[in-house]
Amino acid sequence: MTKTNYPTEEQVRARAYQLFLERGGQHGHDTDDWLQAEYELVQLPIQKIASLDATPPKRKEKRKLALVNLVQAAVLLGAEALPHLKV
Repeated sequence: MTKTNYPTEEQVRARAYQLFLERGGQHGHDTDDWLQAEYELVQLPIQKIASLDATPPKRKEKRKLALVNLVQAAVLLGAEALPHLKV
């Protein structure tokens, strides 16, 4: 089984601190910053998939491309993110 690569606590902490600074150092939003940082870091692989070149394939290559896209998604997100594919 493939392990999902979740952001580390250090990565989340660093991004939450960036959000804190971007808001001008206003206190009282630590939980909001933490949750926003986690969300953004988890979304990065999804954004990578969305930014892949989506040139229309030739008719014969559609099935092959669909499989390649599925494998790319599984590698970027991990098998746990695609529960409908479990055997």
